[in-house]
Amino acid sequence: GMNSSGFSSLPGGHRRHTDGYFNIAGLNGYWWSSSPNGSNAWNRNLNNNNENVNRNNNNQRNGFSVRCVRDAE
Repeated sequence: GMNSSGFSSLPGGHRRHTDGYFNIAGLNGYWWSSSPNGSNAWNRNLNNNNENVNRNNNNQRNGFSVRCVRDAE
């Protein structure tokens, strides 16, 4: 998908570290932040039924998406 901010993504869901199960692919998207929070790390998530961007603190062993951003030249 693509929205007015220019962020283009697809909802990849996430992989739970506890059992390796892939959860809610096609519904929600989860992306890691580069900022740690103790032994955990911050992530952002988008839900398919609203336009809010949520910030959460999660175990770094979870499988979330990573967005690579290139510096402008």
